[in-house]
This record gives sequence, C-alpha cells and structure tokens, in this order.
Amino acid sequence: MVEKIVLVIDRDNDLGFKAGIKSPVVGRQSNLISAIKLAEVDPEDSDVNTIFGAIKIYDELKREGEDVEIVTVCGDQRVGTISDEKIAEQLDFVKEKLKAESVIIVTDGSEDEFVIPIVASRFKIDGIRRIVVKQSKTLESTYYLMKKLLEDPKVARSTLTPIGMILLVYAISLFMKSPEFGVGSIAFVLGLYFLIKAYGLEGSLENYFSTLKRSLIEGRFSFVTYVIAFLSIIIGFVYGAYRVWLLTLGETVPGIVTIIAVFLNSTIVWIVAGGIFVALGRIFDSIVEGRSCRKYVTMVFLVSSTGLVVWGFSKFFIDFKSYLDLIKSIVGAIILGVVGVVPLRYEGGSSKRRTLDKGKE
Repeated sequence: MVEKIVLVIDRDNDLGFKAGIKSPVVGRQSNLISAIKLAEVDPEDSDVNTIFGAIKIYDELKREGEDVEIVTVCGDQRVGTISDEKIAEQLDFVKEKLKAESVIIVTDGSEDEFVIPIVASRFKIDGIRRIVVKQSKTLESTYYLMKKLLEDPKVARSTLTPIGMILLVYAISLFMKSPEFGVGSIAFVLGLYFLIKAYGLEGSLENYFSTLKRSLIEGRFSFVTYVIAFLSIIIGFVYGAYRVWLLTLGETVPGIVTIIAVFLNSTIVWIVAGGIFVALGRIFDSIVEGRSCRKYVTMVFLVSSTGLVVWGFSKFFIDFKSYLDLIKSIVGAIILGVVGVVPLRYEGGSSKRRTLDKGKE
C-alpha cells in the first residue's frame, strides 16, 4: 500500500510489442529493466525516455520521504477503444493492489495524454510531467524527421493510406479520360476513409482480412465466398457512386436526401449479397466440420431483412409515390426476421432447458 504512484502510460503498447514486456510494470527495478530492454530494441522510442524520466521523479520523491511507487501501464497497438479498455483494466488492478489515492502522470506529450480522463476517474492527479527529448541540430532537419516518422508503421498507415488512395483513384480517372469523375471519386474515397477512422472500423477490416487469410491457410471454402463478398461490396459502392454521378449531370441538381437515397438504393443489393456470401461460406464450413450452422442461417435472414428495409426506405425517399413498396419491404423484413431469429432462440432455449434438467438430475 502506497500513498502516491508515478504513472507512465504507453497507450500504443510499444513496451509489449517491441520488447515483449507484459504490463502493468510495477516497481523501480522492473521499470528500469523494461526501459533498458526497449532501448536495446528501439533506442529512438520516446517511451524509453519517458520511463527514465519517471524513474528520476520517483527517486526525487523517495529522497523527500514520500511513500511512492512507479508503475507503467500499456494499451494496445490498435490505439483507441481497445487500448483504452486495457489501460482501464490495468489501472483498476493497480488501484486494488497498491491502494494509492493519487498519481503523477509522466508522458511524452503525445497520444498518451488522451487517457488522462480515464486516470482521473480512478485517482487524484497531483501533476503531469511531460518528457521532451533534446535533439542535436543535425537531427532536426525535415528530411530526417519525415524519414523516421514514415518508418513507424502506425504513422505510415495513417499518412500514406489517404495519399495512396488519392493517387490511385486519380490515375484511374486519367486512364478513363475523366478527371471530373476522378475528383468526385477522390472525395468519396477520402470521406469513406475518414468515416472508417472516425468510428474505429479499421479493426473490423483487419479482422476481416485476418479471417480471409486464415481461411486460405486452413483450406476452407469460405475463402472463396469472402473474396466474392469483398468484390460484391466494392462493386456496390462503385455502382452507387456512378449512379449519383449520373444524377448530378442533369440540369437540376437533386437535394442531398435524394442523392443519399439513390446511393443506398443502388448499393444495398450488392452489400446484402456480400453478407449472404459470407454466411454461405460459414454454413458450408460448419457442415463440413460437423458444427451447428444455425446462427449463420439466421445471419442470412437478418442481413436480407435489413437490406429489404433499407431498399424500401431509399426507394420511398426517391419517389414518395412508392409508399406501397415501402410497406411491402417492411412487412417482408419482419417476416424474414421472425423466420430467421425464432428457430435460433428456440434452439437456445431448448439447450438451456436440457442443461437445467441435467443439473436437476
């Protein structure tokens, strides 16, 4: 039990990813060894200096007679919700173990400071110390800084991905001899990219491609359906963008609601087809491996139901006279949803009852 903690936050888990160290790291000696191991792997990582700076603060407080401990907590490479949840769990563990009331946060002044509200919800913050590394003038050139930043995979993905997409889309538009289409496509692709980043959907995309790779390595039929689903969704987005582009060529430019409705109406069939192909692949693999495929059958019905609702509403906003199609789509979606969900719930309820009956016996 201590009164105060000198807290180092490594939000992107460089300590674990590069040096293979499991967090939380508690104690001066453990943090010193961790900093040395990280320095051996990557001497230019700012977290090395942050940990050494925290050790210096810890030693100063110890000399002043304060009851203090030093702790390093790490998040995850997928910076965002996942990393912050891991940091929150470690903070709860540290609080329960050390019973400390206050902390001094030591950071390198970068993304680590985004988790300060998480720390403040658990500890009283006595201070925040930012460790700024002094560089020689020869290392301050723009070329060197850009080179070192782009060597970091996280920075490279964040900066080079949109640039690469812009160049690729514009090059395709030049081959098609339609620069105007290229400008619109660039805006669409960048908007999609920023939405994915804003809502943290890159994790879902990584999981998709990870599953695709695993299906290929394990020789599963779902690999084929995953590829078909991916291409189907891409075609859907391209076709939707093309329909919107044709819509804006007229003398009267429609409103934003109509544009969105046309895009959804053109795209939703392809997206639903992609979802169904994914489910069909899972169903086939489950049958081959002797596992239950009922939840994937339910997935087919639910995806179709959702697509039917979106199609009906989008058609209604394009032409308000098509309210009958809207009503039909809603009724059809409800029927598909019930047909898909009830058997799964019934099976789940039956299995629970069987388990309870066995327990009573």
